[in-house]
Amino acid sequence: MRYLSIFFMLVICSPQTWAEVTSKELFKTINERLSYMEDVALFKAQKSLPIENIEREKVVLDQAKISAHIKGLDPAHIEDFFNAQIAVAKAIQFRYRADLLSQPSVVKPKDLQKEVRPALLDLGDQIIKQIMAYIKTHGSIDSTLFSEFDSSINIKYVTTSDKKLLFGALRKVKLLPVK
Repeated sequence: MRYLSIFFMLVICSPQTWAEVTSKELFKTINERLSYMEDVALFKAQKSLPIENIEREKVVLDQAKISAHIKGLDPAHIEDFFNAQIAVAKAIQFRYRADLLSQPSVVKPKDLQKEVRPALLDLGDQIIKQIMAYIKTHGSIDSTLFSEFDSSINIKYVTTSDKKLLFGALRKVKLLPVK
């Protein structure tokens, strides 16, 4: 029975969960997720789709909350963090689309359904795993890490206010209380 329990833990827990995650790795993954927003904006612009998609946002938030709960993070705080990511993502898209008015793109956008959304879901899940691993090791995201966060988030259309919003929401994420 003991070996079965160990095997079960090995199968369901990824190595990412066990390994110490650095703030640099976490911030890099957040940056990578935001890096897809120009692709999203270009796809939507070329297909005459609106930037805001409330139904899709709800799906992303629901999946993030479920994933957070399974991994031991407070779903309400993850929801706040993902709401901040969504707000920043929309800001990037609006700013990029504004630039497209005077500087049209000849680039073919990545397919939103087949390429971008699956990548965003995967990165969102990676972010949740990394937050959980970081908080388990370090207790919380310390305010002194903002300088590192600020330099790690290097997407053209992300402002300092956007970074402060994201970092503030990230700092509030907590583990679920142990029962």
